[in-house]
Parts: sequence; C-alpha cells; structure tokens
Amino acid sequence: MFTPETARRSLADERGQTLPIIVAFMVVLLLFCALVIDVGNAWRAREALQASTDAAATAAAGTLTLTYPPSNANAVAAAAKYGDGGSALNQVKGIVNGSATQNVSFSCKIWAHYTCTYDNTVDVTQSVKVPTYFLGLIGIPTITISTHAEACSPCGEIPLDIMLVMDRTGSMNSYNKEVDLKAGLNQGFLPGLDPTVDKVGLAVLPPNTTPNDTCNVSSSIGYMIPNPTYVIDPLEFGYLDPTSGQLIQSDPLVSDINCIRPGGQTDYADALQAAFNELKNDGRTGVQKVIVLLSDGAANIGQYCQRGTTSPDCTQPCHDAVNLANTYKAPPNNVLIYTILYGPANAYGTCNSWTGSLEQPSISPQTAMQQIASPGNYYPDPNPANLTNIFQQISADMAAGTSRLVQ
Repeated sequence: MFTPETARRSLADERGQTLPIIVAFMVVLLLFCALVIDVGNAWRAREALQASTDAAATAAAGTLTLTYPPSNANAVAAAAKYGDGGSALNQVKGIVNGSATQNVSFSCKIWAHYTCTYDNTVDVTQSVKVPTYFLGLIGIPTITISTHAEACSPCGEIPLDIMLVMDRTGSMNSYNKEVDLKAGLNQGFLPGLDPTVDKVGLAVLPPNTTPNDTCNVSSSIGYMIPNPTYVIDPLEFGYLDPTSGQLIQSDPLVSDINCIRPGGQTDYADALQAAFNELKNDGRTGVQKVIVLLSDGAANIGQYCQRGTTSPDCTQPCHDAVNLANTYKAPPNNVLIYTILYGPANAYGTCNSWTGSLEQPSISPQTAMQQIASPGNYYPDPNPANLTNIFQQISADMAAGTSRLVQ
C-alpha cells in the first residue's frame, strides 16, 4: 500500500541517485570551460606569438644586408629586439613570466635564382608558456606553444632596372683589369640578380667604333659598329637561365660583356647620360632604376671635344658628371647610383679639361666618383682581384634592409 512514508522514502532514493549525475555534469561542464577558456587563451597567445616571430625573422633578415659581409650577430640582436623576449617590441601578453625563448639560425639558400655567398636566410623559433585556469585543477598548469618563421634577404624579391656603365679605356689593359672586370660581372654581379624581375643593360665608355673587330655579336643594337653608341645592350631579361641559374652565353648582354675591348679615353658624363636615357625610355614604371658605373681613372674628355667645344663635358668632365648624377639621383628621377673606382690609386690620373689643363675648380677622381654615387654607394677598389667580391657586395646591397617571409 502506498503511504506517505513510502513516498518520502522514494523521493530520498531519487535524490541520492541525482547527486552523482549532477557531480558528473559539473565535471563535464568544467572540462568544457577549460577547453573554451584555456585552449582559447592559448590560441590567442599563439596568434600573437606567430606575429612576433614573423616580425623577428623579417627584422633579422633585413639586418643581414645592412653590412657586408652580413653580420649574423646584428641579425640575432634584431630578432631579439622585434621578438617576444625581455624588453622586446612584440611581447605576447598573458604568458608565464620568463618563459619566452627564442632560437635563431642562419643558412645560405637560393631564392628566386639569387645565388648567395654568405648567409641570406634566417629561421626564428619562439616558445612561450601560457598559464591555465581550469586545466590547472586537473594538473595542467601551463600550455607550451611554439611558432616558426623563415625570412630571406636578399632573395631577388625587388624588381630592378639596372644599367651597367663600364670603362673600356686603354688603361684597362693594365693590371689584368679587363679580365677581372668580366669575371666580376659574370661571377659576382649577374648571378646575384633574378632574371624574372631584374632587367639589365650595358653601356661602355667610350663607345667602340671598330666595325671589323672579330668579336662581333648579335646584339640588337650592335657592339662593334661604325657609329658611336654608348648603350650597346638595352635593358633585357635574358642574361640568366631562370631554371638553372646559369648565364646564357649566347645572350647579347653576356656576349658583349665577354667582348669588351680596351681602347680610348675616359668620358663619364656622356655614358651616364646615355644610361639614364635608356632607363627612362625602356625602364618600367614604378621599378627602381639603378646605374652601376665602373672606371679606372679620371674623366678627361667628352665625345665631341675634338671639335673645340666649350660644353661642360669638355671643360669640366668630372664636375659635369657629378652634376648630371645629382640630377638623376634627385626626385622625380630617384636613380640609385653605385660607383667603383678601380685599380691602383697612382694610376687614376687627374680630372683635366680636354685641353689637358686641370679642371677648375680642381677635383680628384676619388671625389668625383664618390659624389656621383648615392650616399654610401662608392666603392674604391685598388686591387683588381677584389672586383668579383665588390660586384657581389653591390648586388646584395641593392636589397639591403629589405626582406620577405618565405615560410
């Protein structure tokens, strides 16, 4: 018989069975809270840490090319500054104090056909510990997260329009300079460029006017021609095989570099003007324009000075080149100019007018080449054997301070 006492006992039994269910439900709810809050907090920290690691890798890679040879120590310092540890600029909030670690490693890799001599790739790994709230109740006080980023510099990522202006005067026959010039361009400069984005052209000073030279090649303009032309190869991409990274020997630019013959006198200004006109006429909109000028001595004559002209390139050949370069470097042209004064200093000569008298006001070839160059881009090179290294340095310097993430 169902009595009030029986009802009371039945309810008590049900309450005893419900309590474990409620406890189990609370445990499950606690675990879900742990997953939502603790794991979500760890995910937030990971996203912030990845951004910090990306910044550290990019800064480190960009710092590599601010000096030559690259300084790994400076890159490590940059990674520390822009990473997560200590007083770094990109610290992750809400992590265990002192738990941040950073590891930086370096390697030399080919990126977009850029062939490196020194380290050009930086790998940064950062780790932190994120404190937990609910998971700590079950013995998991922290969650360790780790992120990785890889950046390179230089790695061929900046499109360039480059005009080489190479001295081929008679004095280049001495000290093995002509041979070293060709080796420097073929081994040090061109392999450091990306033939898919970097266009290169060639001008010589003075122009070669010998039509019967046996080293004639199939340049679209022509190197050995009866009419003076400074630009013997217009801007082009075909100098390097984009698959193998090897020079294409049949390409007009490469062929003409190998065909350069010494002869004639030094004329900076006309060659610079011809190179600038080629950049202006055939260069691409929005692409950095570059002139690389190499000479082994002072400018001493203009192309048409035998006519008795009073033009600046005849009366002040060094000053005239400096003035032209200043115009090219200034807005809106913004041309980046590198200069190399090549060979022993006792062979540079003096900056003379076409009559043989010293320029007025007087100026040395060292000063002229330094003033022609953009700030920091003048390379005195008294030892011809160093030229390949100089060209490698210039090729790397074009991308100095720039880097990109690759992983």
